[in-house]
Amino acid sequence: MNLNYLRVFIEIARRGSLLEASTSLSIPNSTVGRHLAELEKELGMSLVIRNTRHLSLTEDGKELFERASHLIDNISEIENDILYQNNGLTGKIKIAIPNEFSAQWLSECLARFASHNPGISIDCSTSMVSVDPIQKDVDVSIIYLRGKPDDSSLVMQNLMAIPSVIVGSPNLIKQHGMPKSVSEMAKAPCISTLHALRSNPWHFIDHDEKWYTQNINCRYRVDSSSMLISAAVEGVGFAIIPIPFCKDLIEQGALTKLELDMKPAPLQVAAVFPNRKISTRTRSLVDEIRKTLHLKINQNSPETHSLII
Repeated sequence: MNLNYLRVFIEIARRGSLLEASTSLSIPNSTVGRHLAELEKELGMSLVIRNTRHLSLTEDGKELFERASHLIDNISEIENDILYQNNGLTGKIKIAIPNEFSAQWLSECLARFASHNPGISIDCSTSMVSVDPIQKDVDVSIIYLRGKPDDSSLVMQNLMAIPSVIVGSPNLIKQHGMPKSVSEMAKAPCISTLHALRSNPWHFIDHDEKWYTQNINCRYRVDSSSMLISAAVEGVGFAIIPIPFCKDLIEQGALTKLELDMKPAPLQVAAVFPNRKISTRTRSLVDEIRKTLHLKINQNSPETHSLII
């Protein structure tokens, strides 16, 4: 069996399209179709069913994909490791990062990685809207979230969990009182995110480490952490903020920490991959990002309060 043909078939099966497979593999669409036809001829069976709008695997195609995909992944990883040992990292990495987070936390990290690895080319897209790494054809998406992910099948690597607190300004507490329980938060004015995180409900962890959600009254929603913190200081509403980013404001008396019957879920920073086929170059970049995040938090520099929500 020709492994190059098999590699093309595996990519077609993963992408669900010959065109997307050709983009991912950086080879002409005609070559993808020809390799698929050659593999079907070599095996004497039809592997995909194609029409003008849809592509699906036959039963033989499903079985071949299930049995061969891990083999191709292992071979690709071996090839990457050998190339890395001999020539350093090579190839292209497509990465998606939230724009505020990218510009202030990772701009130097990505530039340094590119400088130290001249064989790598990087395409970096930035947006506050969550990126689907499968649909957008990226190698890795850096995301942040609270609570459990909506899709449990995601191939995700947690990079950091940052403890958070719920805070409010003294004037806000004077006007609306000091909530003592999570259930009281439902009636309190709150500040939340628009696209960067799920704005509603808020996520909490009880004393038994079980997850709990609470719908809140969200009257002000922004996708900028600096705007969120400014609004909290001005008394617009209560907000969940990572501890390192509001510690000074609490000590100065500009914000007051709420002591509820449950603790807010931490801010999770994670890397999401389209599948378990993760190249050595992508793993190396994600590892560099993880190290940078931990260094930034440990330094707790004055700029950190404006970096992520």
